[in-house]
Amino acid sequence: MPRQAPNNSRKLDPVAVILIFGQQRVAGYCQARRQLACPPQLDFHGFSRQLEHSELDCFGDEESGGDRRILSRVETVDVELDRRHPCFVRRRSAQGGGQLDEQGLGVDPDNLAAIRSLRVYRSLRLGANAEMILTDNRSFRSEPLTTRAEAAPFRPTSFPGVVSEDVTAVLDAGAAAPNASPPATIRFNGVDVPNPRRTAPPLSTLGATQKEWFLDRLRAATTPWKLWGNSVAMLDWRTDFQNLPDDVGTHWPTTGYALFGDDDWSGYRHERAEIFDFVERNGITGLATVCGDRHAFLAGVLSSTLPPHRFHPIAAEFVTGSISAPGLFEAMEFGLPRDHPLRAVYVYQPPGGAAAEPAINLSMMHGVRSSLELQRTHDVRQALAASNPDVAPHLSFADTGGHGYAVVRVAPEDLTVEFVCIPRPIERSASADGGPLAYRVRHRVRLWGAGETPKVVRASREGVLPLVL
Repeated sequence: MPRQAPNNSRKLDPVAVILIFGQQRVAGYCQARRQLACPPQLDFHGFSRQLEHSELDCFGDEESGGDRRILSRVETVDVELDRRHPCFVRRRSAQGGGQLDEQGLGVDPDNLAAIRSLRVYRSLRLGANAEMILTDNRSFRSEPLTTRAEAAPFRPTSFPGVVSEDVTAVLDAGAAAPNASPPATIRFNGVDVPNPRRTAPPLSTLGATQKEWFLDRLRAATTPWKLWGNSVAMLDWRTDFQNLPDDVGTHWPTTGYALFGDDDWSGYRHERAEIFDFVERNGITGLATVCGDRHAFLAGVLSSTLPPHRFHPIAAEFVTGSISAPGLFEAMEFGLPRDHPLRAVYVYQPPGGAAAEPAINLSMMHGVRSSLELQRTHDVRQALAASNPDVAPHLSFADTGGHGYAVVRVAPEDLTVEFVCIPRPIERSASADGGPLAYRVRHRVRLWGAGETPKVVRASREGVLPLVL
C-alpha cells in the first residue's frame, strides 16, 4: 500500500517548485556559481527556502559559450584558468603532469580546492512532504563518449543526432561489463571492431565522493517524496532504426536501438543502473527526478533497461523544456536537408504548405515506421497502427520542440507536474501577460509502496499537443 502521511495535527501543505531551464551566458553562469555564498534565505541560483513558492533554475547547459568546462573535469591533464571567467578553464594540451583518478577527475590539490570551493550538491527539506536533493552532474563526471576519440569509429554517420544503444552500453561499462566479461570486439556495421575500453573503468557522472553522499542521502530521507534536482536527464529517448523498411536505402549498423545522444545519463548507463539497483534493493519509494538540459519536455518512469531487456520502473522523471534555446526538432527542421532519406523520421511536412511538425516525437514514442507512415498517408490512425510498443514503454510524454517551464506540486500522496509551453519564441510578445500559450499539460504520479512500481498518467490538457500521441 502507498505510504500514509504522518498522523499528526500539523497540516501537510503542498509544495510547489518551478523548473526553468534557459540558455545561460558564460559570465552569468559564473555569477550563479559565485552565489553559493548567498544570503541564508536563498540557496544557489536563488533557490528559496520558503515552502510555498520555491524556484529552481535547473543547473547545467554546456552550449552557451566557448570555454564551458568547469574547473574539475578533465579531457585534459594540463589546464589554465580562464582569467575572464575564473570559474572555468581553457583546455590546453594533454602533456602536463597533473594526476587523474580512474574517472578522469583531476586530483591535484589546487584543482580539488577549487572544486570544493564551488560545491553545488546538497539537500533541502521542503516541509513534511519532500526533500530536494541536488547533484552536480558536470564538475565530477568522466569525459562523455561524445567527445572521446576512441568512440569515433562507432558513430552512425548516416543517422543524424543518434548513437547506438548497444554500443554505448559496452563502451560506458568498460571492464565492469556484466559478469565481468567485456567483449573483445564490438560488432558495428558488419565489422568486428576492437573494444577500446575493455580494460577501462566505467564512466561516472557523479564521481565517487558525491555518489556516496547521494546514496546515503537517499537512504536517510524520511519524507514521502524525494525530489532529485538532477541537472541532466535519465530517461532514454530512443527509436528503432533497426526496423527501417528496406526501401529507405539506409542500413542501421547494429541490431539494437538508437539513442538520441550520449552526453547525459543515457551515456552513463552503468552508474545509472547502479543507482537504480540501490533504490530497488533498499525499498526506496517516492523518488522523482526533475531535470532540464535536453531542450525538450519529457515525462515518464525510470528503469535500468528497456525492452528487449527487463523493464522495471523504480522512479519517475520530468524534464522541462528550454525557455528560448533551440531543441532537437528545430535542429532537424532547419539543419536536415529536405531530400534526406530519413527526414520524415524527424520532421513531418503536412500537405498544403502547413508548418512542419515534430515527427521525432512520434518516432520516440512509437518508432520510425509510424513517422514514415504519417508522412506517406498524412493519417494519424494509420501511423499509430504501425507503432512499435517496445520503443518507449517508459515514456508518457515527449515534445522535442517545446519551450516554456514546468511547475512541480508535491502533496502527501501524489506529485503533479504541469508543463507550460509557449509558441516558438522568435519575437518578443507585446502583451503584458507574456503572450499566448501553446499548451498546458499535467501529469500525475501517486506515491507507491515498496514492491510497487510508479505510474505517470496524464491528468489534464489544454491546447494542441504537437504529435504527442
